[in-house]
Amino acid sequence: MTSLIISAFGTSLVVIGTVGILRFNDVYGRLQASGVSDNVGVVLVLIGLMIHGGWTSSDWTLLFLTLLLVVTNPIATHSIAKSAFVQRHSGEDES
Repeated sequence: MTSLIISAFGTSLVVIGTVGILRFNDVYGRLQASGVSDNVGVVLVLIGLMIHGGWTSSDWTLLFLTLLLVVTNPIATHSIAKSAFVQRHSGEDES
């Protein structure tokens, strides 16, 4: 039961992040919405999956994916923000 609550909370964070990406109209707002909520949401879903199935050999893969996401998502978000800053992106979308 606990694993389902954790997974549902993680899924709701991913949905909130997706809505944030669609609602915000500038690069920096979209990065904030996706960088924070999606990272935490996916990690919570993976932790929920690890708890749900008990500790098996496949949980090593889930643990590796969790660590990979925790390391790479902030790096990717920072790279996109730095690229927008270097290109003097005003923040507002042209569309």
